[in-house]
Amino acid sequence: MSVKLNITRRFTFIYFVLVLFGVAVVVALVGIVIDGKQNEDTARRAREMAYKTVDIAANRGNILAHDGRLLATTIIKYRLYTDLNAVGLHDTLFRRSVDTLARGLSRILNEKSEREYAKELRADRQKAVGDATRHTHRYRPLVNRDVDYAELKQLSQLPLLRNRPNRGGLMNKPQIRRLHPYEAMARNTVGRTYNDGSGITGIEHAYNHDLAGKPGREVRHQATGKNVWIPVSSTPQVEPVDGCDIVTTLDVDLQEMAETVVAGSLQKNPDLEWGAAVIMEVTTGEVRAIANKRKRRDGSITEDENYALRYRKDPGSTFKLASFMIMLEKGLSLTDSVDTGNGTVRLYDKLFEDEGSKGGMLSLQEAFEKSSNVGTINLSNRIYKSKNSEKSDFINKKDFSERIDALKLKEVSLFDLLPNQRIEPVIHPVSQFSGLTLAMMSIGYELEITPLQTLALYNAVANDGVMVHPKFIKELRRENRTIKTFPPQVVHASICSKPTLEKLHQMLLGVVEQGSARRARSDLFRIAGKTGTAHIAEGQRGYTNQKLSSFVGYFPADAPKYSCIVTFKTYNTGNKAYGGAIAAPVFKEIAEKVYARSITWHKPVGEGAAVAEAPYTKSGSYEKLHTVLA
Repeated sequence: MSVKLNITRRFTFIYFVLVLFGVAVVVALVGIVIDGKQNEDTARRAREMAYKTVDIAANRGNILAHDGRLLATTIIKYRLYTDLNAVGLHDTLFRRSVDTLARGLSRILNEKSEREYAKELRADRQKAVGDATRHTHRYRPLVNRDVDYAELKQLSQLPLLRNRPNRGGLMNKPQIRRLHPYEAMARNTVGRTYNDGSGITGIEHAYNHDLAGKPGREVRHQATGKNVWIPVSSTPQVEPVDGCDIVTTLDVDLQEMAETVVAGSLQKNPDLEWGAAVIMEVTTGEVRAIANKRKRRDGSITEDENYALRYRKDPGSTFKLASFMIMLEKGLSLTDSVDTGNGTVRLYDKLFEDEGSKGGMLSLQEAFEKSSNVGTINLSNRIYKSKNSEKSDFINKKDFSERIDALKLKEVSLFDLLPNQRIEPVIHPVSQFSGLTLAMMSIGYELEITPLQTLALYNAVANDGVMVHPKFIKELRRENRTIKTFPPQVVHASICSKPTLEKLHQMLLGVVEQGSARRARSDLFRIAGKTGTAHIAEGQRGYTNQKLSSFVGYFPADAPKYSCIVTFKTYNTGNKAYGGAIAAPVFKEIAEKVYARSITWHKPVGEGAAVAEAPYTKSGSYEKLHTVLA
């Protein structure tokens, strides 16, 4: 073999070796890059698993009565535990702290002796250290109950517990509870909350955003694989902003009284299924009480629905106030007479009748006082029933429909308690009128309205013609500082002329003094109002034997302070339950109890009243006797 060939082979071998080495270097570099990316992804996932940012719930605001008494509040209790195998908790620190810690636990919690606490802490520490891999005994509950904030602050000052969590310090898990000091009172109005504190119904739901406040933010570290997270820092990244307090218009005393009266009526009368009552301040529209009670078949009383706000049905004769208002505005007078015949009238195939009436001639005022269906229909027909062309009849019906719309009852919707839901009255437009619609509407049928909307109409008569929106919320507060107020909202500046208003007031007084609501008459002050009894329509079944029995009015009639409506739904009781017999006496009871609580309504003691003399006293300390007798 020649020298040249030998040299060539050697260089070729060296060349391939160098190429293979270069390829190996490249492969290694690529591997390093890939491993680096994988390691970076792994590290990132590890960081994400080990740390997380969480919301810190703000303290939910309180719901208050109009005078500041609590209707709903949040109490926060704390579930406490400590890490007895924390990284920074060495034996020396534990031994130095355990006895003093046990003494403090016994003093603050007052559940066990100092010796018992020390023995338990040492045993739990031994278990935690001996089971360091599985963490079964690592996190020790510090107390077998939840503690309040005052106890938490005291405990956090004790040796060991005042350390950071990674040195065995105190860890806590807040337990948020919504508390109702008056229990179930006004529960549907105040509302309910979910376990997380957010509102479900009532004010809790309608004002959830204001009550909830703004959450804070906090970074937490996963201490073990058992989903135990502890704060990285004692100071949150973003501090939470506590929710506002909601000041309602409710009066605790009147609310309790109204609920008691309604519940008592349900228990005494087996024919009643549920009852509702609303007490409203005349000039402001502020609702002082709203009671909704239902009787279960077993006789127990519960509150499961806000009937005063939501129950929309034919109101019956309480709506005659609107019909007679229109008649008076159209020119009729209280002395105008109407022939009720034998107490019945037939329109098409429908027979209308007055219960227990012998018929005959009635004045307009008498027709209203006796709640005569026949008289109301005949008076309405006198004004609106045209004998001319069909077009003229349409114009008359249109006038009636427009006058009903002009009362603006559709604007009385409960947006402050029913967010995104307006329960408007159902009043048919003239295009949907049948031959019977005018007659039916004039006596409170073929239309649907809630009890609270009916009350708003009567309240307007008491309020010199000004219709105000029923109001449940007075203001929002934060740290006892008012940040938003809710002034009275005027729906209608004047529902009718002043002469008509005076006549309506006289008619409503007559209903109680000598009409269908004599059982509402009080010896203490005058009451004005109107009875109503309506058969309840149930879909395709039509009108049933169930009835809505109501009385609505205001008191004292000479200087109205409050308006009120009382409504009961009966079972299938045939012709028994009338508003004058069922609701009027309950209205009277409520009105007189309100009167008894209102000191300003009572006359002051006159100068000639007897003055009590001081009792005879034996000898003794002059200063003490003077203090007692004074």
